[in-house]
Amino acid sequence: MTELLTDDEIARLLDEVNAAYEDDKEESGDFSTESRPEKFSREQMREISLIHENFARMAAKSLSTKLRRAFRITVASTDQLYMGEFLRTIPAPTTLGVIDMNPLKGSAVLEIDPSITFAIIDKFCNSSIVSTKSWHELTDNEKFLMKGIYAGLLDDLRDAWYKLTDLKPLLDRIETDPRFIKLVPPSEGVVLITFEAKMDDVEGMMNFCIPYSVIESVKEEL
Repeated sequence: MTELLTDDEIARLLDEVNAAYEDDKEESGDFSTESRPEKFSREQMREISLIHENFARMAAKSLSTKLRRAFRITVASTDQLYMGEFLRTIPAPTTLGVIDMNPLKGSAVLEIDPSITFAIIDKFCNSSIVSTKSWHELTDNEKFLMKGIYAGLLDDLRDAWYKLTDLKPLLDRIETDPRFIKLVPPSEGVVLITFEAKMDDVEGMMNFCIPYSVIESVKEEL
């Protein structure tokens, strides 16, 4: 005969199942948007947005000069989310610059999506046509070219952060696959600044992802 479970035993089993589900969800970085991390106030997030609006203006001017093309960058959004969420939203391959955020402890990621990356590369190759068929894993020569682009962007980032801290950002490496970005666990909160970029008639996105563990030390300065 099958033994029936008591109400207490059923409740205990349900608790165990729910606990296992939450553990699996945390490991996979599968987080509900209803439980977004909120470690920074609305006013602090507004200040972060203003800092990066300044960065966007300087970066657009620098890239326009370097590429001799009309380049426009604007802040599209500033959000708080989890690292796992960010990594799931970006394409592969893409261009991921891993940035040492000296003197802050840790690294951030500045992603430039393929449409903008290959528009820049095609400009240096004197090509007037940018095709999605050309999107591929970056070659060593293309990575070298993009390192020069990142160097200019990090100079602008340093200048935009000057009131917040004496930032000395340094490009550590360029990755093309989000799976190789292991800066913090998927469950750690991040601040994500998303930019809309346009070069001539090519449009795309740029994303600057800063883990909380990196930016929290200057939280009060905001």
